[in-house]
Amino acid sequence: TISRRLGVRPINTIRIAPTSGTRTAAKIVFLANRRPSPLPAFATYGGVYLAASLSTHAIKVWHRGDGTLGACVDLTGHGGPVTDVSFPLPHEPWAILSSSEDGTTRLWDCRASGKAQEAQRYHAHFAKSHATAALGGGNDHLVAAGCQEKIIFWDRRAANGLEVFEDSHSEDVTRVRFQPSRRNRLFTASVDGLACAFDCGGNPADINDEAGLMAVMATETAIVEMGFCGAGAGAGEDDAFWVLTGNEECFVFDAGANAETLGDLTAHVPDTREAARAAAAAAGCVALAEKVDYLVSCFSSPSAAGGAPLVVAGTQAGALGVFPVAREHIELPGRATLGAPLATFEGGHKDIVRAFVPGAAPVTGAEDSRVCVWGHSAPADGGESSGGKAARDAGDSVGSRRHSPH
Repeated sequence: TISRRLGVRPINTIRIAPTSGTRTAAKIVFLANRRPSPLPAFATYGGVYLAASLSTHAIKVWHRGDGTLGACVDLTGHGGPVTDVSFPLPHEPWAILSSSEDGTTRLWDCRASGKAQEAQRYHAHFAKSHATAALGGGNDHLVAAGCQEKIIFWDRRAANGLEVFEDSHSEDVTRVRFQPSRRNRLFTASVDGLACAFDCGGNPADINDEAGLMAVMATETAIVEMGFCGAGAGAGEDDAFWVLTGNEECFVFDAGANAETLGDLTAHVPDTREAARAAAAAAGCVALAEKVDYLVSCFSSPSAAGGAPLVVAGTQAGALGVFPVAREHIELPGRATLGAPLATFEGGHKDIVRAFVPGAAPVTGAEDSRVCVWGHSAPADGGESSGGKAARDAGDSVGSRRHSPH
């Protein structure tokens, strides 16, 4: 894991030529199987496949090996930019779900070839662009897509339209996701600064935005990204729900089994970029000490920071740091800060990083048209890595090294 006392550097970099002056590798997703797969090649826990949406409107799928990425398949057919892509079903690892500005959400079968790769297509006559999509529900039968302020549902088994949630959000929906371990829960986020949790279990014909509403979470500013991670020691791996806002702040809410506490704010890091910069400066991380420009993602690792949420932040020059959310010595309810970086990634990218995939060999994708695989490398003299100085210990015997390209 990234918290090991080792240096980390890109051991494999893939460059994808952009077309018509546009940028590539806008989004990367990672397949993480939690249940046995019918296909042995997909059965490894933690995932073995990556998918990226490209500026050519295609989706590129790679096989993830030992520090390498091998091209598997290109999924083509969308007539506009791909806005969201995911591996929605752990027990169907060949399935990829995507949404696009062409007004469609599509389910792909990576086992097939040619036109047969597009297994199903979902659209509505009033929805000219789909901003996001997810697949789940109690029986993994629901496909949900965000279209302006609406959330549209289809029955995957028949590809028929089911319902439209029109009153949940007042502005554009930016993300929809079913909780991995509680498939009946749908979480949505919007430009209106609200995130909602719905119960979408039971009869598909009975889903309703009023009766199904479980919790509303407010950030007071537009939400641009969201996901699930661990909440700390003893909690499940997706018992926390995180969101990143347009002004680059991080919020973490309760997403555990207790419906009474669902949606409670557990951590908010005010001015998260400045908190990351200050933590990096205190740790002697030069690449992030002067300025942190944006947030990339959140995740958790059982071996790092006690399983608490980790925030990935970066610079315009492509440097990244992984910071633990810390609540020590903070008395205000829900208020948090960031601890010293557990790891930094430098030298692989030259532009804004848009995606970070954790693991033994993390993967990043950026606006410089590069996808980088990062590997561990111990410094030869015990004090310097191939990219520069070793950072100070982050506490609890968790060390960090500066990461540099191969």
